[in-house]
Amino acid sequence: MPSSPTPLDAPENFRRRARYVVALVTTTAVLLTVLWITRAAVLLVFLGVSVGVLFFHASRWLAEKTGGPRGLMLALVVVALLVVIGATGYLGGPRVAGETRELVGRAPELLDLAQTRLGLPENAIQIPEAASRLSVRLLGVFSSLAAVLAGALVVLLVAIYTAVSPDRYTRGVIRLADRHHQPFVRRVLERMGEALLGWVKGVGISTAALTAIAVVGLTVIGLPGALALAAFAGVLTVIPNFGPFIGWTPAVVVAFSQGTSMGLWTLGLAVVAQQVEGSFITPKVQGELVSVAPAVVVAGQIVLAAFTGFLGLFLVVPILGVGKVLLEELYIGPFVEGEAADPMNPPPLDERPVETVGGARLEVPE
Repeated sequence: MPSSPTPLDAPENFRRRARYVVALVTTTAVLLTVLWITRAAVLLVFLGVSVGVLFFHASRWLAEKTGGPRGLMLALVVVALLVVIGATGYLGGPRVAGETRELVGRAPELLDLAQTRLGLPENAIQIPEAASRLSVRLLGVFSSLAAVLAGALVVLLVAIYTAVSPDRYTRGVIRLADRHHQPFVRRVLERMGEALLGWVKGVGISTAALTAIAVVGLTVIGLPGALALAAFAGVLTVIPNFGPFIGWTPAVVVAFSQGTSMGLWTLGLAVVAQQVEGSFITPKVQGELVSVAPAVVVAGQIVLAAFTGFLGLFLVVPILGVGKVLLEELYIGPFVEGEAADPMNPPPLDERPVETVGGARLEVPE
């Protein structure tokens, strides 16, 4: 009586792929466990690496244009960024803080006026106590100024160290693979770096542009506390999907408290600003580098917000972008699109790509 087949009787190619899948699943499980334990620190490092990619490309571009050493150009980039942030805080910080205190103090009055103008029932617009508790939960470790400054320092240091010598870190990762697969690992890292660069550029340019549009528009409309409301709307645009809606809500409420026409003008400005960002700025800057389906982004926001708070909401797009690269390179490419997982075992002749020239059938050589 013949013995029943065992897994060891399977073809060598199948067993090789099975080992690959098991190793991939095991590695993923271990990485997810480590990420869960150190999620806040990992997200800060991830943000620092993203900013470091921008620093590296900016300093390299300046070095190529000026002929100067890249180290000097990197120092100029970092100093210029700190000067811009410091000057913005010094010149606009006191006014924004003053307008914010005034708006917070008048919040009940403004809410009552807005709902009266809109013809809403009493207490239709209010800030429940649960909202404050939710905001503290979302902010997590960043609920105090000291924590924000510490997080910003970590991001800056990681960004600088990454930008100074990125090859040092990429070589370390590449050396983990055998020589045959090192080009593949290098390609994956390059694609991940391109995705992070596209996201950082898109966030920086869109935030600056939308803040400028908000400041100019709300000032022209004559809205009280225009600078503070514009800063809030501009900063919240860094959060996909929900950020613009939350960011513009205070401006719209304050505008309707001043009059229906001012409210409609502010609402129109918010719609125009988001159309400019969604139709021109983000597609032009990011292109297809960080192309993730909107429904996937929303699902990722819900999950990451529950586990990591504000950082998860903020970093959901680059995290999904990097995950998409890994999924394409590690699974879709080798197993779904039919690329040979093992160069020593090319696909059969009838499965190779075929091109036609003048109606003639030509097989693409391996």
